[in-house]
Amino acid sequence: MRVKRTMAAVVTMAACVAMTSMGALAESVVSENNPEQDFQQKVVFEKTDEVVPTYTVEVPATVTLSKDAQNLSFSMNLENHENFIPDGKKVSVVIESAGYPGTLNKFAVWDSRNLQEASYEIYYSDAMAGGRYSIGDEIVSWEGSDWGTQNRRIKVLDYENIQPGNYSGIINYSISLTDK
Repeated sequence: MRVKRTMAAVVTMAACVAMTSMGALAESVVSENNPEQDFQQKVVFEKTDEVVPTYTVEVPATVTLSKDAQNLSFSMNLENHENFIPDGKKVSVVIESAGYPGTLNKFAVWDSRNLQEASYEIYYSDAMAGGRYSIGDEIVSWEGSDWGTQNRRIKVLDYENIQPGNYSGIINYSISLTDK
């Protein structure tokens, strides 16, 4: 009697396992007697790693001033993300400071040997009337699918009256992902 009960339990368990396995391979049969069938498939997705978009902004390490205006190029690339800059955000480049040691509040370069200063300006384009950039201004930004290179212009002021010399200075920028 015990053997029959054990055998019945084993057969029942085998049937349950077989039915469970069959559920994994669901079928929908269509025939002339049953011409239509509805079927619902379960779809699952698991994402374990957070995708953090990276935006690389390239700013030239050096810009050489001359008599004529020069391009000041800024480039932005999307590094590891197929989407664009999130809605409501922008990648922004702001002029934080400019000048030379001891004077970081104006667009000027310094000739330390001859103790002379030369001023310059940064502006949008040669066709632009007025509206020069100041320290604290956003100089370029990218939003949405807008990426690539943007040029601004940089020019020495009063070139004819500047004394010969070797002038140098710096421009400091902040680059950030900000709200529009």
